[in-house]
Amino acid sequence: MESTTGQRIVMYARDTYCPDVSRARRRLAHHGLEWTEFNVEVDDAARDRMREITGRGSVPTLLIGDRVLIEPSAAEIDEALEAASLLPAVVASSS
Repeated sequence: MESTTGQRIVMYARDTYCPDVSRARRRLAHHGLEWTEFNVEVDDAARDRMREITGRGSVPTLLIGDRVLIEPSAAEIDEALEAASLLPAVVASSS
């Protein structure tokens, strides 16, 4: 997804089951967001980019705005999305 400032969400992940990758995918989907995902198990160039960015080989690695998140919690993902103005507007309840 690109925001109005051109920011995107990028995830370095793998297809082999990983609870952290599953959580990150669920969290982004929960917000109705789209992201670019690279499978580091089969894409050597993506794995090399991820390691260049983080110095590690841990997945998921998310790039959100100017933040790099490694194995983030749902709260950390939400915080980064909010900081990058990528969360959909919340409609205030009329109660």
